[in-house]
Amino acid sequence: MYLFSSIRKNRAVKSYIRRLGKDLAQRYGRADKYTPGQVVKTAHDCGYNMRHICYAHALYISNKHFDEWHLEQGENCDYDIMREEISTSYFSGNSDAMSSSNLDGGFDSGFGDGAGSSD
Repeated sequence: MYLFSSIRKNRAVKSYIRRLGKDLAQRYGRADKYTPGQVVKTAHDCGYNMRHICYAHALYISNKHFDEWHLEQGENCDYDIMREEISTSYFSGNSDAMSSSNLDGGFDSGFGDGAGSSD
């Protein structure tokens, strides 16, 4: 059961990396960070997996807004730990590559080897 959950989470995170930044930039213009509401609305409207939206927040909103949003939602998510997990798993530990401006369609996240086949 955990294996399938992990696979679904990985697919969701890959879609946030590959496409969500582009969708956010198309809707709101290219930005270093977006608001939690912009991320949630775009993800929902575009049909992204909402179960792992915390990872999209870790990619596209500021630490301050991340903490405020998750406190309001009653969720216990850690911005730094999630960004470290994303950086290690998808960017060879290069956290600088996780800038929103790099994830709006102009950044090659290294999924061309088949590891990130179509979701």
